[in-house]
Amino acid sequence: MSKTKNKIIDVAKALFKEISAYKATMSDIAKAAQMSRRTLYTHFKSKEELYTYVVEDEVKSINEKLQKAANSCLPADRKLKLYILQHFGVIDSLVRSNRYIRYDFLFNNIRIEHLRKDIDKQEIRLLTGIIQEGKESSIFRVSDPEVFARNLLLTFKSLEQAFIITGRKDKNSRTILEYIDLMFYGIIQS
Repeated sequence: MSKTKNKIIDVAKALFKEISAYKATMSDIAKAAQMSRRTLYTHFKSKEELYTYVVEDEVKSINEKLQKAANSCLPADRKLKLYILQHFGVIDSLVRSNRYIRYDFLFNNIRIEHLRKDIDKQEIRLLTGIIQEGKESSIFRVSDPEVFARNLLLTFKSLEQAFIITGRKDKNSRTILEYIDLMFYGIIQS
């Protein structure tokens, strides 16, 4: 990718965080990048196309973090715990760094679901691998790893909004650990 295109993406990413993707215009982006609108339109046909590039860049970063957790050399149960920490850590980081993404998570879930469809596919693939590994090593008692992975991802997603509302980093860390304990051990005393 050219230097100019990278600069446009970086400037757009910053503007989208600062004033939102809804409000930022191509003129705003061109001005912040210190270039003409013509140069901007040479690289991107529309704000939507530029926004797609920005989102894809974020998705790539998220996928790399999740892939790293899934590829760890830990036993499957510890690997899954690490994965859950990464999943909620990514969510926490996203909503802390961008109030507009936080707003979308809380009030515009349709938009978030559209943006995360590729991440969801990747997460199901990664979770299925971890669950399958745990099943094969007799750590997990699961009949169908892919179905379990899909349900697990739905569970994560159902907990995200409450997690985001909590909003304090110290509480969020404790909340993630409580989610993990609940999933692995339930609430019954042994």
